Amino acid sequence: DLPWLLLGSRFGVDDHGGMFLLFSSLLWLLAAAQHALQTHADAKAARFRVFYLLAMSGNFMLILGLDLVSFYLGFALMGLAAYGLVVHDGTGTARRAGTIYLIMTLIAEFALLFALVLIYSRTGTLTPEPVQLVGGGTLEIGLLALAFGIKAGVIGLHFWLPLAHPAAPVPASAVLSGAMIKTALVGWVRYLPFGHESLPEWGVLLLVAGAAGALLAVLLGLPQQNPKVVLAYSSVGKMGTMVGALGLALIDPPAAAGIVAAVTLFAAHHGLAKGALFLGAGLVKSSASRLALLLLLIPALALAALPFTTGALAKGVLSLSLLAAETGWSVLLLWTLPIAASGTALLMARFLYLMHLHTETKRSFALLPALPWLALLSLILLLPLAYGTAPAPIRESWPVALAAATAVLTLLARPAWLVALAGRVPPGDLIEPISAQLSLFGRVIAPGGSRSGVESETI
Repeated sequence: DLPWLLLGSRFGVDDHGGMFLLFSSLLWLLAAAQHALQTHADAKAARFRVFYLLAMSGNFMLILGLDLVSFYLGFALMGLAAYGLVVHDGTGTARRAGTIYLIMTLIAEFALLFALVLIYSRTGTLTPEPVQLVGGGTLEIGLLALAFGIKAGVIGLHFWLPLAHPAAPVPASAVLSGAMIKTALVGWVRYLPFGHESLPEWGVLLLVAGAAGALLAVLLGLPQQNPKVVLAYSSVGKMGTMVGALGLALIDPPAAAGIVAAVTLFAAHHGLAKGALFLGAGLVKSSASRLALLLLLIPALALAALPFTTGALAKGVLSLSLLAAETGWSVLLLWTLPIAASGTALLMARFLYLMHLHTETKRSFALLPALPWLALLSLILLLPLAYGTAPAPIRESWPVALAAATAVLTLLARPAWLVALAGRVPPGDLIEPISAQLSLFGRVIAPGGSRSGVESETI
């Protein structure tokens, strides 16, 4: 407790914050180490490190900040500093992605600020206990759903993510997708009354949106031609699975503790695996090494939940927690899990194929710049040994086998209609019609706006 700081700050680790802090700090550390080993010192690199450290500080502050003010300041610092990471390259694509990212981030921050003010006005404390969160109104919960839904990339609010994550430099992409979007889960768990109150309407909304995101992300990601965009859509899908599980926890309070614990483990697995994929993609691109490409199979197969990997462990624990729920809505997510796992395996096959196009004939790569990435791969391999294996691992391998067979047959047959789909879905998908409608709306309300000689620029 720091009563002299701000309005009275409290920092610490709550029931689930320790796991989020552990995998987030590891990812921030290893991504920074790889950046330092691969980048020459110059003004541009120094600017990147400033924004990187600010975003990292915000990430840690919101995890450790147990009062409303500290949590919000950490959330805002992380979100605004990450803008500097997204636009770092200075290209037109990066600036456009940064603009969309900043707009969505500001919407999320305003919604969160309003929601936290409502929580304080209702509870009278900056450090509300879970039982004090019971009885929140529609506006309060809706604002929390909007703020963290944007940060989590919930389907319909996700379009910033496939633009921002690929635009950022590789280390920033790793922490954006591996650590920063997970802060939405921290916020929901901390400020929604899990285990103390049933919120069936909001629970069903999160459950359906999460399940839809887990499936639609596959359809939107497969036609992409940039491997980092494929990874971004994979993040949309996996976050959908976790959001859907939290929705079920809101419907069934007795099962909430187990589901939240399973989601926390799933978040750790996804954070490490996705961070390794982004860092590995950067290494493969810079070294053109076939060995680095081969090692990318480790996090790719883990993300696809191959037996005896962290993905299989996380998926198995999550499935067990869903089976414990006494509501029919659990069936929806239980059916979604294997289908989404097969879809993720297809996305990983697409990602590896696109990465293969960037490799040459080199058999190896420089060891020193790759040490942080190799350390991350080691963590992914060792985590199942610490927690044990998932139940019935071999029987649960059919989604990966189905995806592998589909990928091989597609590569051999190369049907013309499927090849024609490549590149047909623009990164960010929904942003194109949204941008067109905003441009049309601008012309309607200001038909003479271009007479000044300055043309309006659409998002």
